[in-house]
Amino acid sequence: MIIKLSERFDLPIEEVYARFQTPADWARVFGFRGDARDLGDGWYEVPLKNFPFPLVAKHVEQEPGKLVRWVFRGFWRGRGEVRFERTTDGVALEGFEEIAVRPLFFLSPILEKLVLERGFRAIWGVGWHRLRKLEASRRGAVDIAGEAKVNQPKRGLS
Repeated sequence: MIIKLSERFDLPIEEVYARFQTPADWARVFGFRGDARDLGDGWYEVPLKNFPFPLVAKHVEQEPGKLVRWVFRGFWRGRGEVRFERTTDGVALEGFEEIAVRPLFFLSPILEKLVLERGFRAIWGVGWHRLRKLEASRRGAVDIAGEAKVNQPKRGLS
């Protein structure tokens, strides 16, 4: 399965990029089931909510504030990337994550469509929601009733 990413946030690029610097930092965005475990040589085991097997991920290319690329090994196979671009009011993110279940080979696409795709989209959705809450709290925008305003999502998953 491939999940395409396209998001915009009214946050400093450095602040958003910091949440992607290593797979261990991903928990700050996605709220995984626990802390990431350093496996050495850049590999991290990242426990996933609602999934029995953790992601084992490593960044393979990184340009601070511009690009992060990673790969998976173990139960999951795949790769992903996020590109960061400074905008006049914050940051735009573009990228993708391609992920499959290694042991199932040709059956993987069926399982992905029926079960896994929704779960992985939900994980990304949690991350975007957390960044939107941070964005709203930084903006400190309050409507007449005293409730925090949150702009309509400027996002896209496909």
